[in-house]
Amino acid sequence: MVFVGILGCFMIMFFSWLKLKDLVAPSFILSAIWLLMYIIMLLRRNTVDLSSVYYISFFVGLCFFIAGFFLIVGNKNKRKCNAIEEKKSNLTFNPFFIKILLLAIIGLFLIYAWQTVNFILENYSFNFWQTLSIGRRAGTYKESFIISYSRIMILAFTLVSSIIFYSNPIRKNKRFFLISLIIASFFTVTGGNRGIMFMLVLAIFFSYIIVKNPKNIKVFFILQMVTLIILTIFIVFSFMKFVYQDQSNTFEFIMNHMRVYFSTSTLAFVQWAESSRDYLYGANTFRFFLAILNTIGYNIEVPRTVQEFVWVYGDLTNVYTVLYYYAKDFGLFYAFIIQLVLGMIHGFFYKRSVLFKGIRPFFIGVQSLLYFPLIDQFFDDKYFSIFSTWVQLVFWTWLFTRKGFLISTNKTIDEKR
Repeated sequence: MVFVGILGCFMIMFFSWLKLKDLVAPSFILSAIWLLMYIIMLLRRNTVDLSSVYYISFFVGLCFFIAGFFLIVGNKNKRKCNAIEEKKSNLTFNPFFIKILLLAIIGLFLIYAWQTVNFILENYSFNFWQTLSIGRRAGTYKESFIISYSRIMILAFTLVSSIIFYSNPIRKNKRFFLISLIIASFFTVTGGNRGIMFMLVLAIFFSYIIVKNPKNIKVFFILQMVTLIILTIFIVFSFMKFVYQDQSNTFEFIMNHMRVYFSTSTLAFVQWAESSRDYLYGANTFRFFLAILNTIGYNIEVPRTVQEFVWVYGDLTNVYTVLYYYAKDFGLFYAFIIQLVLGMIHGFFYKRSVLFKGIRPFFIGVQSLLYFPLIDQFFDDKYFSIFSTWVQLVFWTWLFTRKGFLISTNKTIDEKR
């Protein structure tokens, strides 16, 4: 089944390239990722049983995603939509609103930085990441409600400011972008979660690709640089996070974590699919709404977003790919239907951002953010499992791209953005 998956993913990737000629098309990227995952599985064939029919599930899920994606995109591509040029604009931020917003963001940053740095200096243990993690577990380090929710707002503003700067690289737009990027970097690095760091990096780079619209050869090198940055973050923070593990052999430590993070999710899913039929009947998909009902007084059990750890061929893991989160609700076919829906969502925003000739900051922003859960599909779910985060991200991105926040010197702001 692994060989079938490799052949199938390659064919879909080739089909996507023929249709779109775009290296950042979600259909192409997801096909390439699953192709890589199948190759990684094949490399472990001497120590892992790859005979299960469930290994084909990832390819079938990809097929459903591709069907949903092209159901929306149709036969359109950049050339047919006349969207092969750089997306330039005369956009900048409204001086009144940007002053208020920057004052608020800088104020939050100073308060948060003072609180965080003081705690690290007074309670230092191993490194800053471990110091904050220990403090969170012990309850001695707590972020306020405002700080926790402002992290998402700052990330969204940084993304919007990057889009405005890329499309209109004047000095003040550059200044807004750099200030927000520095602050967002601090908020994400100290957030206790590598995922939000990956989201920031991916969104900033993909928004650049969408706006600047470089040739595919340049896009290829940009993607290599993004991959290098992501791997660097992964490795550096692995050393910071797993201080209690043996790190005397640096190469062995890195390779062990690469193996665990990049191969066990698929193996864990197959192991679960072969042995379990204990369904949650929608509790995962609709977790966001169950959490709201639970908050307002209804005694409803809300499933955890962090899954249980299991042993898979000698490795301990708690990630099962994107399929698990939905298959756990109603079975594997339901997970495939969700993939169809996710493909349609990606197709909708791709069509209105990448395939649109002009500049649409809102759609470009959301499309850039969506690359994070897309790339993370091999690992776990970052769609419905963090739905509350998506509500905030979409809201702030929408707000910061409204006509009141953005102005244009020639008054040609796209009314449809």
